[in-house]
Amino acid sequence: MLWQVAVEFLACLRKAERKGLLTAEQVKVNFREVLQLFSLKLPSAKVFERGFVLHERYSLSHWDSLLIAACQEADVTHLYSEDMQHGASYDGVIVVNPFA
Repeated sequence: MLWQVAVEFLACLRKAERKGLLTAEQVKVNFREVLQLFSLKLPSAKVFERGFVLHERYSLSHWDSLLIAACQEADVTHLYSEDMQHGASYDGVIVVNPFA
């Protein structure tokens, strides 16, 4: 799992905690369980250069271009995201909206 995806997942858990849907302990347990399922991948500095190219080529946002670049570096071929266009392909990374 890419570091940025892990951080965003934790943010979603914290949002559920603020709404009273999860306790702080449940947040920790759920987050740790997911981290056990997937190895954590940290991007290298090369991600920034790839991000520049993706940003210019596809007019992606700053964050989306970096996320796609990190996916490429980690050999991720499918990115699950509700924020990006379902079915879009960015140099070998296909976006899948799990709610589509």
